[in-house]
Amino acid sequence: MFDPNILKMPTAAPATPAGEETPLTLPVLEPPQEDIGELYVRHRTLLMHIGSRKFRIAESEAEALIQEVFLSFMTTTTKISNVRSWLVAAMCNASRHYWRVQGRTESLPENFADHTDPISDDIAEEIARVITMQQALDYLQPRCRDTLYLHYYQGLSANEVARAQDTTSRYAEKLIHNCLKRVREIYFSITAVKR
Repeated sequence: MFDPNILKMPTAAPATPAGEETPLTLPVLEPPQEDIGELYVRHRTLLMHIGSRKFRIAESEAEALIQEVFLSFMTTTTKISNVRSWLVAAMCNASRHYWRVQGRTESLPENFADHTDPISDDIAEEIARVITMQQALDYLQPRCRDTLYLHYYQGLSANEVARAQDTTSRYAEKLIHNCLKRVREIYFSITAVKR
């Protein structure tokens, strides 16, 4: 359980060097401030209700959030005119932050061993597609295979393919088109279902 006495701040009189007289100072009148422990006891139930009921946070976690809210309250340098409203708003913000962090660290379901990786569901099809594509490319003439490799795998434009193969850009465009058409025909003939 939380001990509110640990939150009391010690007050000390300003020290004066030995042999000097203390200057005459008038006391500064400040509004009476409540003890942190009393504020904690008075507002804990409300803040716990906000955290555990409104935001559906476990009570142990809500208690930790209340501690953070009071720590923030004690260290704030801004003037607080309505303490209750400030504490409620701080608890709401802390609870929202809690759920944002929890959303990023979602735990695995209890039966996670029964589930497979969604990416691995299509691995067999992907391997079959790669093998079939390699087989189709093997049927092509070397010049066609090189042209498709330069254009689709290395990302060269038709003009760059033409320079690499020492030909005109118009012929390179025609070569890319015809080679792609030929590899499609081969691929579909390999994958066609025979009846």
